[in-house]
Amino acid sequence: MSASPESGSIAAQLRLEVDLAYGGVYAGTSFEFSPAAAAHFNDAATRANGVLPGEFVPFSAGTAVSVACPAHPMPRPDFIAAYRLLRAVFDGSLEIRLADHPHLFSADPVELDSLRGVPTYLPTSIFPAGFLGRAHTLELYQDETRLFGPAERFLHTPATGALFNQIEDAPGALVLEVRGNLDVLAHRGEVVFFSDPAFGEPAAVSQLEDDGASVPLEWHLLGRDRVGDVMLFNEWVAVGVQPRGDRLVLEVRYPNRATGLAAALYSGHTRDAAFRADATVL
Repeated sequence: MSASPESGSIAAQLRLEVDLAYGGVYAGTSFEFSPAAAAHFNDAATRANGVLPGEFVPFSAGTAVSVACPAHPMPRPDFIAAYRLLRAVFDGSLEIRLADHPHLFSADPVELDSLRGVPTYLPTSIFPAGFLGRAHTLELYQDETRLFGPAERFLHTPATGALFNQIEDAPGALVLEVRGNLDVLAHRGEVVFFSDPAFGEPAAVSQLEDDGASVPLEWHLLGRDRVGDVMLFNEWVAVGVQPRGDRLVLEVRYPNRATGLAAALYSGHTRDAAFRADATVL
């Protein structure tokens, strides 16, 4: 593996420390980015001030697979400089420089000038035929230093895992429907959400049962994703999810009526109908 041209620089000494609280680097969730969702992020970067070198790569419509690196918080310039040296290596041979692809930085929920994570979205077109839809080993390197792995990760397609089918507008709320293979959701009991700051933070999160019952869930704020001085969304996780069968419905109540970005994800595929730039709390 060849060294980055930035080897030996100050940036190369700023080592990220992977946060293992949720299992370390997670990878393999796939997404459909609609033209509207891609434009939403690209427009935000255009109007943002103080965007640093390597902070933003334009999004395009299409399907992508994520590699997300949760890390202990670092000052924003240091984190971005370190991120530019990250390489994901699959099966010891397929090497991908993460900074070459669209990504979003997540600020610490309290210390907004510190970053604590970054999901990178890899277009499915860069992978060899037959590579997706299977498990692979993943390692993460910063320059020549291995930060994580090897660990097994399953790279999903629209036909594998949980299908995050749609997010529906509702009075005072957004309603998520998940279908398909929910075994991992049942085991972990977690669903990750992105939600526009215009909605405010969730007032209540519930699992809606087929018999009409509403089961309250806990939620925890993970980060506040941003580009430059523009905040894009709150990143948070619903915990205590208990799917039964092959369908799950979650309701998230918000304090503000607004229109903005909303998405949900975990082990599987998120359709463009569940990654919306025009979700509306009525």
